[in-house]
Amino acid sequence: MERTLAVDGITIRAIEAGPADVEAVLCIHGVGGWAENWRETLVALAAAGYRAIAIDLPGFGESGPVRRARYFRGPEALYARIIPGVLDALDLRDAHVIGHSLGGAVAYMGAVSSPERVRSLTLVAPGGLGLDLPLTLRLGSVPLIGGLLSGRSRATARAGLASCFHDPSRIPRTLLVECDRHSARSIPETLRVLRAGVTLRGVRRDIREEWAARAQRYAGPVQVIWGTDDLVLPIVHADAAAELFPRARLHRIAEAGHLVMVEQPGAFMRALLPFLGAAKAVVSTQ
Repeated sequence: MERTLAVDGITIRAIEAGPADVEAVLCIHGVGGWAENWRETLVALAAAGYRAIAIDLPGFGESGPVRRARYFRGPEALYARIIPGVLDALDLRDAHVIGHSLGGAVAYMGAVSSPERVRSLTLVAPGGLGLDLPLTLRLGSVPLIGGLLSGRSRATARAGLASCFHDPSRIPRTLLVECDRHSARSIPETLRVLRAGVTLRGVRRDIREEWAARAQRYAGPVQVIWGTDDLVLPIVHADAAAELFPRARLHRIAEAGHLVMVEQPGAFMRALLPFLGAAKAVVSTQ
């Protein structure tokens, strides 16, 4: 099912699967991505008895554009308001939250800003934990170079998608079609996000420190899932996750790149479902 939500004056596209009267799981895609990055995950979650929801972040996919927003800075930053805003629009008190890459940063910001709304937190190769980034992402933060990249939208988007797989032959045909459809909007928005949070040296240290200082506000269950062959955000970044959440579980998935939930959907769900079940049991006893 597809629906349109109004969040802080921005139109947010959401897709979902599963019954409406069960625990909800909210999935948030990474930079340059869109809701269907979670296609296999939504189907599997619905089959397991959850209400599974994925959104297009503002400016990505078919969601509305961002107008002069602060993406990362301050407790009222746009990305800190996404989770509570989406849950309010869906009339949900709380949800299990899963965030991939940039979506991991969005999920983290929402969890530490509105901890009562997040039943459990799953960070999938999350961005913002480590300061170092690949050269391609750092170059994207430079306005002149970013302008050159935005002029090659389709080719740039397909190259970026291929870099997210350990084995590019595993890219689903549907993902390539969607990549072509969304590239004209996703590349410019990707570059705006990079300029807001990244420099040529990597993730902006002041932003990382600002949000790292809030980690203790979230005391719920945390799991980190990473592909061992991730070239976009290498698995060594998981050490930073352990610093923020010492009790977090780390699950490594072999032969998987950055889009681990797409490349290895079975292994991904074998890591996710037991964690959600354990988190559900903890919440039910409180």
